[in-house]
Amino acid sequence: MKWAYTIRNKTKAAILLAVVLGLTMLTNLLERKRFRELEQSFSSIFEDRLMAESYLFHLYENLKNEQDLIQSAADMGLSIAGKEKLAAHRANRASLMAQYAETYLTEEEEVQFSQLQATLGEVDRLEKEIAGGQAAAPLINAHDAATAEAFATLSALSDIQTTVGAELRDESERIILGSVSISHLEMTVLIIIAIIIQGLIFSSRTLLGSASRDPSLN
Repeated sequence: MKWAYTIRNKTKAAILLAVVLGLTMLTNLLERKRFRELEQSFSSIFEDRLMAESYLFHLYENLKNEQDLIQSAADMGLSIAGKEKLAAHRANRASLMAQYAETYLTEEEEVQFSQLQATLGEVDRLEKEIAGGQAAAPLINAHDAATAEAFATLSALSDIQTTVGAELRDESERIILGSVSISHLEMTVLIIIAIIIQGLIFSSRTLLGSASRDPSLN
């Protein structure tokens, strides 16, 4: 009857090896899924947060330079070169706004961005009037007020980048920790299965040895 013990142990070993194969395939699929999630998270941090923060910084710089230029017009008036610079600032600002609009916007961000668009529309209108030769103090003051409002909105948008960026960082850490946990679980299960297979092999050899010494088992 020693062949019965051998077949039984081989069947158990085959089942355990099938479990190993299934576990390996499942882990591989989970790792691929987590890798895609991690890749998307890092991509979002770069494209939707770091790049967006860069656009906001350049918008602030653009508005500050324009404000300084218009302030100088209150004393000396705008030269042809000054008017060309204002037009260049306006075109650059429109480009930055278009680039920012291409990034992913949260609901709160959409509200603030809509407010910024409206405020910059007023800035553009006042700028054109000033460039047209109406550099009167009330107009310049109105431009300063609209610019200050734009600065406040840019600050609010920048705070959102920091908050959402931190959330994406935490999400990336959770994905990495989840991947490590799965790897540890897989290693633990594989070690247990390996020990069981070794036990089956050892018991099989023991039974075969006993059978060879006991003719009644043959």
